Amino acid sequence: MPRKIGKEVALERALTLFWDHGYRGTSMDMLVAELGVEKPSIYASFGSKHLLYMAALEHYRKSLVDAVRGILFDTTSARAGIVRATQMLMSPNARKTRKGCFATNSALELADHDPLVRTEIRKAFAELVAEFELAFRRAQIAGEVRIDHPPEVLAHLIVNAIEGARIMEKTRAPKEIMAAVAALVVGALDGAVASPAKDPQIRLGA
Repeated sequence: MPRKIGKEVALERALTLFWDHGYRGTSMDMLVAELGVEKPSIYASFGSKHLLYMAALEHYRKSLVDAVRGILFDTTSARAGIVRATQMLMSPNARKTRKGCFATNSALELADHDPLVRTEIRKAFAELVAEFELAFRRAQIAGEVRIDHPPEVLAHLIVNAIEGARIMEKTRAPKEIMAAVAALVVGALDGAVASPAKDPQIRLGA
């Protein structure tokens, strides 16, 4: 068995294991088998099982936020990016075992009594909200979405809906119901839409 493994590869493999089995359900022996290295190598690289979990959680946060940012801003309009990101993130995961959002799973399992995990999860959700808030600000300026709520509130609405959907996914909620809920959430973007020139509250930086 090799003594070393690339950090990115190790984090991806550890993330998969923690995602499938949770922190408590993942043993060091399981990590040794999944990473393909001996325990001393894992301890030398990460320090402990808990620190490896934290590194995997951070890796997940960065990957998730980068992916969402790419979806939000690689579209023809801010609204199109918001809709696409919302629908994709609320859709049931195609994988058989990897249900839910890893950050949400971590929150449900550990956040109440692990301050390090709680801090990392809060950071993940705050960064997601920030990305959606920026997109909503652009969409309001363009007159594409409702203007009767601040971008921050709309961003929190979307992130809460997404994370709620991920929890429902873990209960094996019917796909058609989850799709209908996603459509309803997207429909909530419509409402009091006005011309940007007529409403000073939706100017950039307001």
